[in-house]
Amino acid sequence: MQNATRLEAERLLGISEKLLQNRDLMGSKEFAILAQETEPLLEGSDQILAIIDVLIASEKRINNSPDWYSILQIDRRSDDSDLIKKQYRRLALLLHPDKSRFHFADHAFKLVADAWAVLSDPIKKSHYDKEFSFYSRVDLSVPEPVLAPAPYLDRKLEPVHGTVLLLLEME
Repeated sequence: MQNATRLEAERLLGISEKLLQNRDLMGSKEFAILAQETEPLLEGSDQILAIIDVLIASEKRINNSPDWYSILQIDRRSDDSDLIKKQYRRLALLLHPDKSRFHFADHAFKLVADAWAVLSDPIKKSHYDKEFSFYSRVDLSVPEPVLAPAPYLDRKLEPVHGTVLLLLEME
C-alpha cells in the first residue's frame, strides 16, 4: 500500500513539473501540494513549491520593481533582520540550481538572491521601504500580501498571489 501511495505522489509531482514547465504556476502548485499531502517526505515537492511561490511573488510589482518581501515570504512590516536572513538561507538551499532539478529553479534562486541583496543592506532596505511607503500612499489599492500556510517552511508564512485592483471612477 505504501508503495502505491509513493507512486501516486510521484505521478502527481510529475504532473506538477510538466505544468511548471508550461508556466501554469497555479496548476503546478495544486498538484505539488497534492503530491506532498499524499507523501509528505517525497523528495522534490518542497523544492517545486518554493520555486512556484517565488515566481508567483515576483509577479507582484511595486513601482515596476519586484516586491522583495513577498519573494522572501516575509511580512512587509517585519524589521527582523534575523528572519530575513533565515528565510533567505532556507529558500536559497531549496532553490539552488545545483540541488534542484526543476525548471526555473535558477530564476527563482536569482530572485531570492536579489531580494537578499536589497533587504539585507540597511541603506538599500531603507530606500526600498521609503519608496514602497510613498507608492502605497499614492495608490491605496495596493494590498498587503495574503499569508497562508507554506507546507515546506517551519514558519507558516507564504504569500498567495497578490493582485492590485485599480478602481476607476466613471463620470
